[in-house]
Amino acid sequence: MITLSLGIGASAVLFSILDGAYIHFGQTEQANRAILLTQQFTRLKSESWRFSAPEYFDIRNLHGTFDGFFALIHFNPTLDETIVQTENPERIPAIRATANIFELYGISAIHGRVVRPEEDLPGGDKVAVVTYRLWTSRFGRNPAIIGQTLRLDGVPYTIIGITPRRFQQWGADLLVPLQLDPASANRSERTLTVAGIPKPGVTLAQARAELQVLASRVEATDGGSNPEYGGLSYVPLDIRSAVVGDLKVALYVLLAAAAFLLLIAATNIASLMLTRIVSKAGDIGVRLALGASPLRVARQFLAESLLLGGVSGVLGFGLGVAALKPVLALIPDFYIGEEADVHASASAFLVSIGVALTLSVIFGLAAVFFVTRRGVTENLSNRRTRSVTDRRGGRARSVLVLSEMALAFVVVAGAGLMARTYRALGSLDFGFRPDHVLTLRIALPEAKYKADSAVSNFSRELLQRVRALPGVSNAALTSNLPMYGSVVSRDFSIPGRSLTASAGRASSAYRVISSDYFSTLGTSLIEGRFFDSSDDASNQRVAIVNENFAHTWFPNEDVVGKQIQLHSLIARQTAASEDRSDETVQIIGVVKDARQVAVREMRDLYLPPSPEIFVPLYQHAGATLDLGLLVRTASDPTTATDPVRRQVRAIDAGQPVYDVQTLQELTDNALGPARLALVLLGIFAGIALLIASVGLYAIVAYAVSQRRQEIGIRMALGARREDVLRLMIRQGMIWAGSGLALGLVASLALTRLMSALLYGVRPNDAATFFAVSIVLVSVALLASYVPARKAAEVDPMVALRAE
Repeated sequence: MITLSLGIGASAVLFSILDGAYIHFGQTEQANRAILLTQQFTRLKSESWRFSAPEYFDIRNLHGTFDGFFALIHFNPTLDETIVQTENPERIPAIRATANIFELYGISAIHGRVVRPEEDLPGGDKVAVVTYRLWTSRFGRNPAIIGQTLRLDGVPYTIIGITPRRFQQWGADLLVPLQLDPASANRSERTLTVAGIPKPGVTLAQARAELQVLASRVEATDGGSNPEYGGLSYVPLDIRSAVVGDLKVALYVLLAAAAFLLLIAATNIASLMLTRIVSKAGDIGVRLALGASPLRVARQFLAESLLLGGVSGVLGFGLGVAALKPVLALIPDFYIGEEADVHASASAFLVSIGVALTLSVIFGLAAVFFVTRRGVTENLSNRRTRSVTDRRGGRARSVLVLSEMALAFVVVAGAGLMARTYRALGSLDFGFRPDHVLTLRIALPEAKYKADSAVSNFSRELLQRVRALPGVSNAALTSNLPMYGSVVSRDFSIPGRSLTASAGRASSAYRVISSDYFSTLGTSLIEGRFFDSSDDASNQRVAIVNENFAHTWFPNEDVVGKQIQLHSLIARQTAASEDRSDETVQIIGVVKDARQVAVREMRDLYLPPSPEIFVPLYQHAGATLDLGLLVRTASDPTTATDPVRRQVRAIDAGQPVYDVQTLQELTDNALGPARLALVLLGIFAGIALLIASVGLYAIVAYAVSQRRQEIGIRMALGARREDVLRLMIRQGMIWAGSGLALGLVASLALTRLMSALLYGVRPNDAATFFAVSIVLVSVALLASYVPARKAAEVDPMVALRAE
């Protein structure tokens, strides 16, 4: 019962996570159908996750396979005046969204109302909808806030409504109208995220087909003035998959392992039940001879099986509830959407009970059927001569034990592959040193930092103050923290060279950094020089590239001193004026490749770093107002959090600091699915080994009891104890060996399903399978030796007198 409960508990935990984080990801049925759009510029071999206003208006009226589309922009305002005053300024994650987002998601306000269409036009009222989370944490669930005013970066907004509890879509605590201008004609300023709700039953393939028709039409009508539209394609992505990434793959792998664990436990129980029923074969024969029907005989054993299954199901679900929180702690937060609700649900309970009762019925009926079909005579003979070997029952138990060993091999092989993967990941060269680095984010309000000089002055003073703190060895600012968020790209060209057949341009990852960025990270310089204080707006525009960029675009050339031209057609992330125009920069250095882009799918982590361009912050101060701060310390980096906050407030008392994490945590988060799979597969493997060894022990012990007279005769005729020991161990190892062979064949096929999680090891890795075989053979040998040793110690005279 305990082994079955463990298997059921594991299934309940994993099903709860899969159900809450993926199957029922959103708070409404519409949210679970939502897709995110990207546009691919095929001829430029680049893509953009952002859209311009005219591009959104092209898509908005597409209604064939869609209920509709909405657009939004993330921003991080400071909530500096509210009903409740606080000592420290608070940064609020917020979105500017089109008014139809509420209708498309099927959401209405629990208090007040949502945004009206007329409020979403240019010049419309400044209104805000508060989410349930912010209403709870900031306003104490006070419904009287409706109609009152809050200030975002100093701009007053009227609170008009409060959303339901789970409407935390897009990670925002506040929603305000986007107020797009339908007359906008600027297609190069791409700042919008565009998403849609397909109609029920519409597949991604169907949606992609309709979107491609629209993309071809846009290319035909606007491609002349927008050369990047050559080969334009709109690609829909399931938002759930975009959030959970390889967590879904890990959960499916673990659910398969949990299913194997359940089958191992079930076959073990079936073997024990068969042994028990066969031992009562004589009683069953008497009942059948006296006129009892097979159905009535089965009913008794079926009731026992159902009782066992029901208790195991309840106990297993209880274990699942207790284990859910520790298992969730293994999963980085960003793999589970903020609107997801992962808990031990009624559906998980029903699945647990259903699995337990189904297994109980199957194996209970199978065991009874096995006995009743033997007939009255054969069952009664067992009553008269219980020492006679039950060959048919022995074969059935042998098959069950063989199955246990085969299933255990698959689970242990999976754990072995993940162990080797995690070991390989531990030696993965990220191109930087993540230890002893604190990361923080600072979102400067546009109203206060309109001028590039204001951003530059804030940045210089902040870095000067932070570097002067005790225990701080270095500090740097960047537009994108390593291993955080999505990649920011920028078009570039090389003067005098055509990079593509269509527009002569290509796209590269792009990062704005301060001069000490690489020294703070510990990234090596290959040639040239790093940025320094002279690389400001008054001097020549410069850039640093990584090795991949140099090898890709300047093979067999000295890249230092070369010029590239930066363009702004693809990845407009901000409205900064200086990034709207082209500019020529000179490459002054090449740095070692580094894996700095956060990943959702682990295979992306295994690929070589993509080409990347770095430009100095003080030449591009207006490129972004959302800054990432890196602080390298001599000791625990978290101890620098409060001192850094104080320095930020000393410069700007109203400026919040948020998303405080160590760089080691950000790096480890990339390994979340692998870590989850490793830990749970390791636990499953241990349980599988235990159950399989118990099953093998039981069948060898039963064989010893059935062959007790035979053993006595052998020993009376001169057999030595060593001969008996070898005989019984050999029988156990034959069963185990057959199971291992079957498990090896199954593993060669099934471990391919987890290839997305593997790194540095093949799914059919011979060394892993050999090690697993050694482990299982050792376990099987121990499980066979104990009962075999008891057989060797049998007194021949006692055995011969036995019935």
